[in-house]
Amino acid sequence: MRKKFTSLGVLSLFLMGGMAYAQISGVLKDSNGFPLEEAEVIVERTGASVMTDLDGTFNVDAQVGDTLKIIDASGEIRTIKVTSTKLGEIKIAPVKSDEISLATVNLIGGIKMDASQKVGAYDIIKKEDFELAPTASVDEVLNGRVAGLVFSTNSGDPGSANIITIRGVGSLVGTTNPLYVIDGIVVGKGSDNAGLMESWNPLAAIDPNAIENVSVLKDASATALYGARGANGVIVITTKKGKYNQKTRFNLSTDMAVQSVAFNEQNWMNANEYVQWVGLAYYNRADNQHASVEAASNWFAQSIKWDGTDTNWQKEIQRSQSVVKTYNFSATGGSENTSFRVGGSYYENLPLILNSKFDRLSVNAAIDHKVNDKFVLGFNGNFSNVARTSTSDGGAYRNPWNVRWTSPPVYKVYNEDGSYNQTNLGPGNDNFNPISILEKDKLSGNIQTYLSSINGELQFAKNFYLYSLFGVQYQNISEKEYWDPSGGDGFNNGGVVQTTSTSAFDWNWQNSVSYRNVIADRHDLQVFAGVEYQEHQYKLLYGTGSQLTEPKPYLNYTDATTRNTGEDFLKWAQISYFARLNYVLDTKYTFSGQLRHDSNSTLGKNDKSGLFWSVGGSWNVYKEGFLDNIFSSLNVRANYGEIGNIPYADNWGPQYNAFSTYGLSVYGDDSPTYYIDGAGDPDLGWEISKQWNVGADFGFFKDRLTFGIDVYNKRTVDAIMQANIAGSLGSPSSNYTNIGELSNKGVELTLTARPLTGEFKWSIYANAAYNKNRVEKLENPEDINDASSMRALAVGHEVGEYYTYNWAGVDKETGAGLFYVDETFTTTTTDRREAKRTFQGVSPFAKYTAGFKNDFFYKGIQLSIFFTGQFDYAVHNRWQNYVASDGNSINYTQTKDMLYDVWSPSNTNASNPKPIQGGNDYSILPSTRWMRKGDHIRLKEVKLAYTFNDLFKKSTGIDNLTMYVKGVNLWLWAFDDKLTFDPESNSNAYGGWEGKGLYDNTSPIMKSISLGISFDF
Repeated sequence: MRKKFTSLGVLSLFLMGGMAYAQISGVLKDSNGFPLEEAEVIVERTGASVMTDLDGTFNVDAQVGDTLKIIDASGEIRTIKVTSTKLGEIKIAPVKSDEISLATVNLIGGIKMDASQKVGAYDIIKKEDFELAPTASVDEVLNGRVAGLVFSTNSGDPGSANIITIRGVGSLVGTTNPLYVIDGIVVGKGSDNAGLMESWNPLAAIDPNAIENVSVLKDASATALYGARGANGVIVITTKKGKYNQKTRFNLSTDMAVQSVAFNEQNWMNANEYVQWVGLAYYNRADNQHASVEAASNWFAQSIKWDGTDTNWQKEIQRSQSVVKTYNFSATGGSENTSFRVGGSYYENLPLILNSKFDRLSVNAAIDHKVNDKFVLGFNGNFSNVARTSTSDGGAYRNPWNVRWTSPPVYKVYNEDGSYNQTNLGPGNDNFNPISILEKDKLSGNIQTYLSSINGELQFAKNFYLYSLFGVQYQNISEKEYWDPSGGDGFNNGGVVQTTSTSAFDWNWQNSVSYRNVIADRHDLQVFAGVEYQEHQYKLLYGTGSQLTEPKPYLNYTDATTRNTGEDFLKWAQISYFARLNYVLDTKYTFSGQLRHDSNSTLGKNDKSGLFWSVGGSWNVYKEGFLDNIFSSLNVRANYGEIGNIPYADNWGPQYNAFSTYGLSVYGDDSPTYYIDGAGDPDLGWEISKQWNVGADFGFFKDRLTFGIDVYNKRTVDAIMQANIAGSLGSPSSNYTNIGELSNKGVELTLTARPLTGEFKWSIYANAAYNKNRVEKLENPEDINDASSMRALAVGHEVGEYYTYNWAGVDKETGAGLFYVDETFTTTTTDRREAKRTFQGVSPFAKYTAGFKNDFFYKGIQLSIFFTGQFDYAVHNRWQNYVASDGNSINYTQTKDMLYDVWSPSNTNASNPKPIQGGNDYSILPSTRWMRKGDHIRLKEVKLAYTFNDLFKKSTGIDNLTMYVKGVNLWLWAFDDKLTFDPESNSNAYGGWEGKGLYDNTSPIMKSISLGISFDF
């Protein structure tokens, strides 16, 4: 016992007695005055070492007279003498070299540029935002951190795809997502037709803790060198690397998070309320035969043999607790000629739904080796295996999130003998007991992803370099699905088994030559030219069978006559030639120009190739000297470019839009007959995005306060969409061709501030953006192209603008639903056929977005608070008219307002019509009744951390021991008090903009609270 108390006493002294030891403090900055973060400071005499923080600050045990060795992020070494215990601000001169120091540059489009020479619009998100994040995919972290980036998700299911839009919708078909590049590898979406998840996100294969930074490139100058899909923006992900001249450092971290639904305001009836509501709906029928509502309710209760059962189906399908666990390990170091980093991660997510699971095991490595002073080789590799157990595909009744309304609370889960209730679940629900389906039906498999690149750079003459990069992405999905014959979709088929194997193989090879030189200390010139080849392949093998001879999940137990097998193979390729020039005069004036020629196999034979370009410049006004009494930095910039795009480059289905395709069918005497399946267009060509951007970045008070502003105009011409074919030409009736046009105009603002920089530090980051989208041209200017019953495309309107009937409320006299006849909103009717659809002036894309983050530091304590917001847009629940059905769908559970806020003679001001069994005319059909404002503010993240001081390190040998608690998606304020679902949810049933803002009962977005620890040694 005495030993224990002694140990605690010593530990307390270490934690509290920092003033008993000599501490040397300082702030490292580069020659331009920017903080030198992630630099290692080593005391040569003792070997003690620390890393600088985000502000370049360090504290280390040393004595006056000691020598400190400083190793920056690029591995360059400098030394300084300790002249006092408080060294203050230390500016580190750049190492003389033919190379530009990576500690002060950004690598954008292959060009190394100082931040003060910025020409294009881009944002860089650093690793601190990705590390220790309890998330399955890195793109979730971008939400709110980048001006002009709008984030939403197809599902809260771990690993599911997200929708990211940068500077508005750039295409009328295909994906709105940007191009992803990881360590130089152009990443395709892989295969997403597997049933293992609601929609697969290839970024879920990457460990967020292995990421060094993410660059979000937004305009023509920044994106022009990336080819197809660069017009939607480019997200460049750089993984962590080792450091030259650094002893090996190890990191271990782990955290555990508890999850729950982030936002769910849907208020469901209990069993007693449901029985009352059904009785009311029957009582309101014109042919009512019941003396009272109570009598009608009693009749209904007796007809279904209700015994007072009150089942909470939502609770029944869920675990008592959803838990996420993460374990990370890495080793980083290097010698004079070799640097390395190896890491591994295990991520386990147990979602709310019973028997579902998402496990990801990933390993990654990065090695760079200087063969000599002229030749450098590099390798980056990432392998991951996702083991997934999920809910099975099938009809709506088996979707576990639909259970909330497809299974009324009056029915039991189990029979008296403990068996599953399969025969008394309500009309249409027999044999669809959701708990039985979750228990007996199986869907499991593995998603294996290998992402790797090798690269080399050779200086073959003074200032001349050869660079080559070869990258591959291989993904294989193997899955097995089993529908038990005892219920669900398997019941009518005698059981079903399906096994599927899909693979996607993408590779690219880039070779370039460059010239880099600073002439006469005035002319900084960088020129490079190269060629790149990309190829994408997709394979599918599947087998299905039914009528099981035994209830086992194998094809050989199915009836041979029901077995069906098939395969598919798709391929496309692209070759590109590119060049870029960057010239800087006197570190003040920057000119940038780039050219790219792409040829893509998916386009028509007459228009496969395109020539794309951009030019831009910037002026570092601050260095002129005439405004340095006002600004501490000031840079203005502008650029214009025309960028090529193929909107469906990430989708496998439309790869042959340029070709006429044929199908085979059997008619009459069973003779096979060929028919035209798809009409090609030999002139199908590139979409072209014409973009200009004007911006400025300026700072005050030694850049403790900085602002950025960008104004842009992006116009897509020759947009691909379906055009009608004359009926006289026979089938098919449409094909894809270049006939559309759309525009995006907007403004983006950013702010950083460091109000306090002493022992107590306070930093602020904020961004805001506005985007206005508009359809400029369609095949016929008068056309209104319906995308769904609620939204449409039309010239002069936003993409996907709501186009529907105008709900006028409830007739106070009769309780019937009312619609406005036209856009004058003066005349109403109860017959929707007499009303007119009108545009609503709002779309599912937020016009305004914002992010606001505060970081507070005091000694070892850090508190971060991060808010996001999206404004001026609308969303709707695709299934709301089933759960607020005005009596039309009595077999479904209803929301409470269907009982407590419906018209009656004593409640004529109700929001909802009189419920009538069988329906209240047209009241539940699509209209503005179901639209909701999506505007919201979200408390995206709160993190409280404590890092133990250097005395603890000295006594234990453990560096940077940090303990933290973190909350994600903790709170959401919806501006519309009738909004019941998360406004960042989308439908996964549609691609591109069609699914945006459409809630489809997919897995909800989750909030989490995690506790973790991280330490280095």
